[in-house]
Amino acid sequence: MSERATAAPPIREPNAIGVVDVGSNTARLVVFDTNPVGVVRPVFEVKEIPRLGAGTGSDGSLSPEAFARGIESLGRFARALKALGVPRTLTVTTSAVRDAPNGAEFVRTIARETGILLRVLTGAEEARYGYLGVASAWALGNDLVIDLGGGSLQVVETRLGALANSVSLPLGGLRLTQRFVRHDPPKEREIDDLREYVRDAVRSAIAAFGGSNYRVFGIGGTVRAVARAAIELREYPIPRVHGYPIRDHDLEALTELISEMPTAKRRAIPGIGVERADVMDAGLIVLSEILRSSKADEIAVSGTGIREGLALEAIRAELPVPNEVLAIRSTTAAAERFSFSRERGREVAELSVGLFDLFADAHHWGPSERLSLRVAAEMHDAGVSIDLWRHAHHSAYLIRNYPIWGLTHRETLLAASIVALHAGDDLPSGMRKGFAPILRPSDGTTARQLGTILQLAGLLAPADPRFSLAAGGKVLAVSFSRPAGTTLPPRTMEKARKPIERELDIEVRFRDG
Repeated sequence: MSERATAAPPIREPNAIGVVDVGSNTARLVVFDTNPVGVVRPVFEVKEIPRLGAGTGSDGSLSPEAFARGIESLGRFARALKALGVPRTLTVTTSAVRDAPNGAEFVRTIARETGILLRVLTGAEEARYGYLGVASAWALGNDLVIDLGGGSLQVVETRLGALANSVSLPLGGLRLTQRFVRHDPPKEREIDDLREYVRDAVRSAIAAFGGSNYRVFGIGGTVRAVARAAIELREYPIPRVHGYPIRDHDLEALTELISEMPTAKRRAIPGIGVERADVMDAGLIVLSEILRSSKADEIAVSGTGIREGLALEAIRAELPVPNEVLAIRSTTAAAERFSFSRERGREVAELSVGLFDLFADAHHWGPSERLSLRVAAEMHDAGVSIDLWRHAHHSAYLIRNYPIWGLTHRETLLAASIVALHAGDDLPSGMRKGFAPILRPSDGTTARQLGTILQLAGLLAPADPRFSLAAGGKVLAVSFSRPAGTTLPPRTMEKARKPIERELDIEVRFRDG
């Protein structure tokens, strides 16, 4: 991986920002393409496993072997950055170096040997950058953001979306494993002692915040590894960790699977990999105790974290913001990336959500369905960049696979289904069955209904329509700011009318302005 990185072609994006993040277990170099609307998108990534936190002295000092591994890994990063021609790079390191008495010596050595000057983040700074990364993809309220690394656990409490409190705890997977585990696989007593220690620390930290009814968002390599393994075990239909809900049964299933398994065999489990096989016991215990103490139903995995937070601060992105703003930022960036009409998408989206608001109460639709419809409308022409004649199919694919922040997995699939259905086609049966674990039983009907709303808005948009309900909500009255007869052929009017009358059980009446 590292050799390929040094031979990579130059990064073409003029606004690219590189981020080097050196943790206790792994180190990553990520290059982000940045957008003025407040979106950062990774375009290059390479990972090293220097394990700076392994083999530390009794006082936490980094070992000579850790120095050597760090120099080797960051030397490769330096060569990659030179080859890529990244115009600006941010370089940070976290708890292993922060807590080590010889951390400053390590920083000087790395600067001398590789030219990379590491900034040592405080626990509060590490928590803040993790918070910014999560806030760029999720609208936060009164929530917890947890960042589980190799050396430490950062816990952030948010109130009304803003960072209210944070604490850094010595509960990283590598650190806990070195402290409590002496056997491979661990003995039952070792696991019991580890769990008791973690439970007391987590319970005290969350109780000190004084809040309740938290949602929990998780970042960090161990969180992502657990999500990848759970996705494989459950045969979850979306192979994407961002948005995956880690629940108690996921943690219990993984714990049962690995509890008597030595490290060598764990490495073969999809998602866990070589670098985390020996620290998974500790990671699973920390996550289960967070669920227990917070009383949350799940830990929502965020694919955005500290590295995104650093890049977002550099471009001065406004955060926190509502989900709708996050989604619009994403669709704006997508329009630039795939060269489809942003103006057309915005026009159709405004008409679509206006229609949605007329029918929402009658059909028991809420903010989640409204957001899905807006994204579907903004992206309904995105597939034209691939193929005009099957653009709805390709638009649905882009919605499912391009990072559109602010949406859950269900909302993403609902938006993709709306787009696929708005052209009058049906969803493939394989898609209906495959996504059943995520979509609600009523979502097929909802997608068809919202698809007809999108179809109506798209067909009538050139005539600048105005919508209202009449006859006690039984008639949708459509008037036009421009004469419909001169801008829309009768065939288009009929094509717009029939599906919405069928799906929403309402009469449509057109009237020229």
